[in-house]
Amino acid sequence: MSQTNLVIYMEEELSNEKINNILSKFDAKDQVSSWAMERFNSWIWVNFYILENHDEIRDIWFDISKDAQNLKNSRVKTALFIQPSRDRNAVFFALSFCKEMYSILDKSKDVYLYHGDSGLFVNDEIENLKFKNTQQFYDSRLIGDEIIESMIQCLHDEFAGGIECIEEDGGWDGEELQYLDLFKTLLEMRESLKQQPTTRSALFREKLQAVDELILKLMEIDDNNLLINAGNDKRDMPINSWWWHLDKVITGSLKVSIKEGAVIYQGQNMDV
Repeated sequence: MSQTNLVIYMEEELSNEKINNILSKFDAKDQVSSWAMERFNSWIWVNFYILENHDEIRDIWFDISKDAQNLKNSRVKTALFIQPSRDRNAVFFALSFCKEMYSILDKSKDVYLYHGDSGLFVNDEIENLKFKNTQQFYDSRLIGDEIIESMIQCLHDEFAGGIECIEEDGGWDGEELQYLDLFKTLLEMRESLKQQPTTRSALFREKLQAVDELILKLMEIDDNNLLINAGNDKRDMPINSWWWHLDKVITGSLKVSIKEGAVIYQGQNMDV
């Protein structure tokens, strides 16, 4: 099994009605042996298995769960395998599908999510999973230095890559919707970093400032306003989370001071 795949193993005997309810939300296309779903040219493929009818799928469960403590293998009855395409947004899409599926499951019964690329085998933590880069995620309750470093590096690379697309390649190559979807997730990651204590090291603050400078530069040079539009659904966020309010930054009504870690809005000075 590829480590890029996500797998949900369930104690619940998942009904066709429940599966179809989620599939309809994602406008899934039936491909006989799997369902295919697309969002902004990112694809995932989903297969459903009853373990007693598939020895190979049951053996995979035994393999990935063998080191877990207090786990009764016999309780798991069904499985969903979610395979993302190789583009940068597909894992985002795959996790959103998993969370939607998790939301309708019977919480009195065990459900596990496995993602080898993230090194995760989790149970009730599924709803707390967030991204640390475009291919891996983590339990947000267990954030640490390694995760934070990965998030900052990802943000730096992706925003710098967006600037390169405009300055060197002349634009988004017809993939505006995919980049818009990417930027929504990147800004969510930036929001997560806001929760870090201001007592963190000077190096942390310096790296985060470099990311923020890239956000502002990309905003200024992108005639398609993708970063600005990425915040359309988040305008109710606090104004000092300025990355959601780039519509005000671009007009000058919201002023951002990266070095001072502050914003000025309607005459009020606020820390970021």
